[in-house]
Amino acid sequence: MKDKYGRDIDHLRISVTQMCNLSCTYCHHEGEYNPGQEQSPVEIKRFVEVFTELGIRKIKITGGEPLIREDILEIIRSISSIKNIEEISMTTNGTLLEGLAVDLKRVGLSRINIGCDSLTSILPKNTETVGKGLTAAHNAGLNPIKINMVVLKGINDGDIERMIGFARENQVVLQLIELINVDSDFYRRHYFSLENVEKSLERRAYHVRKRKMQARRQYHLDDVIVEIVKPSKNGFCLNCLKIRLTSDGRLKPCLMKKDNLIVSKDKDSILKAFEERCIYAHD
Repeated sequence: MKDKYGRDIDHLRISVTQMCNLSCTYCHHEGEYNPGQEQSPVEIKRFVEVFTELGIRKIKITGGEPLIREDILEIIRSISSIKNIEEISMTTNGTLLEGLAVDLKRVGLSRINIGCDSLTSILPKNTETVGKGLTAAHNAGLNPIKINMVVLKGINDGDIERMIGFARENQVVLQLIELINVDSDFYRRHYFSLENVEKSLERRAYHVRKRKMQARRQYHLDDVIVEIVKPSKNGFCLNCLKIRLTSDGRLKPCLMKKDNLIVSKDKDSILKAFEERCIYAHD
């Protein structure tokens, strides 16, 4: 499946709920507002089956907080049963992970991203709240584990070096993420450019890898990998390979737009919708 720019769209990002047990001020809700009824495991599986026919091979499960869903294991199991799915990953805040990590791995989850923004309780997602979940993920074999740190000016921008140390000690990849502008006032006060941080990492790294997804750069330091995610740069959009499924069963080609929700339930209507929204698919 390609879009009009010739990009191979092979990632499907599925929000399974908009509910969450935390209230992070920077949350972009996967670009979803006023959601309707959540999709059942059967409905989610039906969407994924259609998309695998169109070339989707990698699935990311998100929320809200996906582990809030009591049927999350059934959702993962149903997706993992579909032919040609190469990887199922998940983004979570980690607070409910301790008791679920082994079962998530058993039903087909490949790896996990855990939100952790600070070493202190200054932010809801911190090393204390995610610690037990992180240990459980390691023990379950949900590797590689990535820690997602949204860097906020005046709040946690002074924690970057210590978070690199935390990542090194816990054998995880640290993703440093620039704030996405979903609230102009909050963005103006707390946006922190990672440009200088990236220059420092480049000087220190013994190897730099440029990922295909969103042109992200990974900096390999001594015993730790740090990845930079910069939504504010053109490369982020130019190299986006994702299509999104909202928690209430609508397609969303772009996180940053609010007028691009597509209601589609079968292969033919999905293809038609893509053509109408300047996205097309082919064999």
